Amino acid sequence: MSSEISNLARNDMNKSLSTYPTERIAKWRQNPERLAWVILLSSFAVFVVLAITIPFSIRYFMRYATVSQEARLEPTLGTMHLYSGPGADAVAVNSVDDGVGEGSRIVAAEESTQGSLAFIGDVPNSVLGSVQLYTGAELEVLRLRRPLFASSPEPYYARLRLDKGQARIFSNSEEIDTRPLRVDLETPHGVIALDAGSYQVSVNDDQTDITVRSGRAVLSHSDKGQITINAEQSAWMRAADFSHEPQPAARSLLRNGDFSEPEFDAWQTDIIAKDVIPGFVKVNEGDGRWVAMFFRDGEDNVPTEVGITQIVEKDVNVYDHLSIQLDVKLLHQSLPGAGYLSTEFPLRVEITYTDIYGKVLTWGHGFYYRDPENANWQIIDGEKIPPFLWYTYQSPNLIELLANNGTRPARINSVKIYASGWNYQSMVSEVYLVAK
Repeated sequence: MSSEISNLARNDMNKSLSTYPTERIAKWRQNPERLAWVILLSSFAVFVVLAITIPFSIRYFMRYATVSQEARLEPTLGTMHLYSGPGADAVAVNSVDDGVGEGSRIVAAEESTQGSLAFIGDVPNSVLGSVQLYTGAELEVLRLRRPLFASSPEPYYARLRLDKGQARIFSNSEEIDTRPLRVDLETPHGVIALDAGSYQVSVNDDQTDITVRSGRAVLSHSDKGQITINAEQSAWMRAADFSHEPQPAARSLLRNGDFSEPEFDAWQTDIIAKDVIPGFVKVNEGDGRWVAMFFRDGEDNVPTEVGITQIVEKDVNVYDHLSIQLDVKLLHQSLPGAGYLSTEFPLRVEITYTDIYGKVLTWGHGFYYRDPENANWQIIDGEKIPPFLWYTYQSPNLIELLANNGTRPARINSVKIYASGWNYQSMVSEVYLVAK
């Protein structure tokens, strides 16, 4: 009896086990080798991606990471007004200020105001380029950057906005620093990208005008596209249109007036030094531009002279306007004033011309910074300018000026730039004799 009961119980248990649902086995347990390959290949793919992206990310960061830079504001004449940021009050600047950074705005509002904004490189005391500002100019520094790492091949970068007024931009930096300077200039009418070179820009409510003296500029209009402007060409932009073809710039009668050509053949060197150490003149790059430097350091109280002359031999009868423009920087003069004859300036420009009556005459203008110590030494045909700063001089219309004196020029024979006195050091750049 007991055996029957146990058999019945066993049969019932087997029947219940046979009806219990079979447990499902996970796929990864069914084929663990496949899972291992998936994990192995995925890990390898992640490794490859990281091995490529991490070095490239580091390389990209080291190449393109930038840090903000500060520029130097150098007032030459009058007072410049500096706004350090949006909403900031104006600060009158009449001496060198090294703290001009991004977001700053500079206003040259007073009459006869001049000044420059210099872009400083990594090389000590080096100026990569500059913006020369004149009366009425308003300039904003939008971005001013340099690469964070010295190994980066990227250029220094300046993005500026000229809302109105006149400015001249220099960005010749190849000989000063291994890293070039890239400048983008915004105006109310478009954007101008500037290569290394020399540029003149004028902005008013209606129009932007640009003249390329050396280098190349790309003018981009928001609606009309862009054009490329090369050396000795000019173009304009308005809100609704721009010049689709660059035009020839106002003609300069001088060759190599910016001293950028490797040969100095256009200019002849003249040295006067009798039985004393002579001065010399050389061309090099300084302050972001090509300059001719006049230098003498020898015995004092002895007269010397060193200069450069270009033979022009051009008729100017057909022109109504003739003016000479040059940038001057005085660094040293040991002879006060311009000597007792007012002819020994640390820098002077002279134009020799033939008037309409056939008479050969000379017109000149000199620059100095030390006042005469003798009250009888009067300065004639010269002006006092601040030392150590670039000063732009533009003559009056010489056709009109000399015609009023009864000596209207018919032919320009030569242009001479020279330094004279005892010991001196001076520089000249961007010399143009413009006829139109």
